[in-house]
Amino acid sequence: MPNPSTPRLEAVAALAGVSRATASKALNGRSDVSPETRARVLAAAEEVGYRGGAGHVDTPLIALVADNLETTYTLDIIRGATTTSMELGVGLVTHYSEGPHPGTAPLSDAWFELVKASRWLGVIVVTTRLSPHQLQLIEKLGLKLVAIDPANALPASTASIGATNWNGGVEATSHLIALGHERIAFVNGTTGSVPSSERLQGYLSALSMHDLPHDPTLVVGDSFSHEAGVAAGLKLLGLPAHRRPTAIFAASDIIAMGVYQAARQLGLRIPDDLSIVGFDDTHLATLVSPPLTTVHQPLAAMGSAAVRSLVDIAHGRPVTGGPIRLATRLMVRDSTAAPRG
Repeated sequence: MPNPSTPRLEAVAALAGVSRATASKALNGRSDVSPETRARVLAAAEEVGYRGGAGHVDTPLIALVADNLETTYTLDIIRGATTTSMELGVGLVTHYSEGPHPGTAPLSDAWFELVKASRWLGVIVVTTRLSPHQLQLIEKLGLKLVAIDPANALPASTASIGATNWNGGVEATSHLIALGHERIAFVNGTTGSVPSSERLQGYLSALSMHDLPHDPTLVVGDSFSHEAGVAAGLKLLGLPAHRRPTAIFAASDIIAMGVYQAARQLGLRIPDDLSIVGFDDTHLATLVSPPLTTVHQPLAAMGSAAVRSLVDIAHGRPVTGGPIRLATRLMVRDSTAAPRG
């Protein structure tokens, strides 16, 4: 027999201003309830002390938000995050956040309020842009946040996980210089992306270290996509012969795949006519012909580190504020060689 002092579902529905059926659906995670209504119901349940429904399960949950669930980059990160969450007894719920522009996150205020009202451990964002308003809301709600390869600069206190992008950029560019290349292009990732900016700085630093001039016309690109790689490759390889690069360093493997396609459309052979280096070392790098020389970043380990950091933050354990950088290393394969002549 229920305790008459225990808050009932009717009280939750009345406070939230919805029907009993809608309140039940919201508390049990049904998909036919809007995020705004679900957040309102969960907040009402919290206020009256209601402890029924899926919104108050005992297993702690983490929301992992990614702006692209189709790339091997993201899948490798999710693989590491999933493995570690299972090890720690934490649930991992994946959310897709692609907005009208690449790297944007149409995550509503109600969604963040839902995460807070559901008492999840916090949020991990993967290459997802967070607006100043969203960052202010996250702070206001007291949500725990960890970013993997943030798409834009975040407050210094925000925990973030990435690779040693600058070092990788230096190593990739220095490898091409050691082979004898002097006209080396860089194809950038998404504008404003922290990892892409760090890789660009590594490229520029390597040129400076080897006393090679920087030609601004050899830096192109604005998206981590195959299509952007094709467009950048056609632009660079369409330059007059005396200005055309003999080598290209791409900010990601998927961009490098686009450059491969552009080179073949123009009748150029890799690496005889053009050397290419990528960044990521996803499994695509070994499937393409010729296999891609690329900078390996430990994607699964980055996903794992993000989960561990968020769990530590949620439980008040001491963690290192600001960015954590995991080591990269160059994987030399068959897409690079000395320039002809």
